[in-house]
Amino acid sequence: MFKFIRNIGCLSIIVFIIFLIVALFYGGDKIRQVGDRTTGVVKKAFHYAAEKADSIHKFVIRQIDELGKPFRHEKRDSHNKKS
Repeated sequence: MFKFIRNIGCLSIIVFIIFLIVALFYGGDKIRQVGDRTTGVVKKAFHYAAEKADSIHKFVIRQIDELGKPFRHEKRDSHNKKS
């Protein structure tokens, strides 16, 4: 019984890590594609997960943009341009 619970726990951790990796790199598109192949409650669960993945992806992109602002040079001086 404890072995079964341990296996379910390990499986859920692996699925969660895969979800985070897909959410970070692709957003909810890949999850939504898999969900469209299913029906019923499973389809609703996949679309809910896709919405969460989209929000995670947007948050990460926003944070990267905020952290990168000090290093961007949007206005360049004309005398510093390389020809």
